[in-house]
Amino acid sequence: MRSERPGHTLQTTALVNEAYLRLVDQSRVNWQNRAHFLGVAAGLMRQILVDHARRVCRAKRGGGVQHLPLDEGLVYSPAMSESLLVVDEALSRLAEFDARKARVVELRYFAGMSVEEAAEALGVHPNTVIHDWSLAKAWLKREMERSAGDETGTVEKDR
Repeated sequence: MRSERPGHTLQTTALVNEAYLRLVDQSRVNWQNRAHFLGVAAGLMRQILVDHARRVCRAKRGGGVQHLPLDEGLVYSPAMSESLLVVDEALSRLAEFDARKARVVELRYFAGMSVEEAAEALGVHPNTVIHDWSLAKAWLKREMERSAGDETGTVEKDR
């Protein structure tokens, strides 16, 4: 949430509250340590943001009945919702062939973890997280640009 524009209506507390409610339902999880807990929380926060973005986009396209989130503070712009969906789709594609890099992005981007915290959650050295983060960002940027080109109808030449 730190990287969002000023005046963004998505409230951090609303996101944390929703994540908490979902974590409480995790009755069969055997929490191994703090890093395990934070990793699960990061995944839940990603899912909350993506689910909300999908609802916003669906409503924008005449999705019928308006569904209110648990906290009305979760409402944010449709443009941001579409961007989040593009990031989520690209991240899912990344996870298909490199799950660790996708997990690094999830922990760093969605949970706001530091390099050290992400390394602890993944059980790897911080340098591995730095390397994965760098490569994943470059890969995601390329994929998102490719997706944007596909939506505008431009044909991108192979490089």
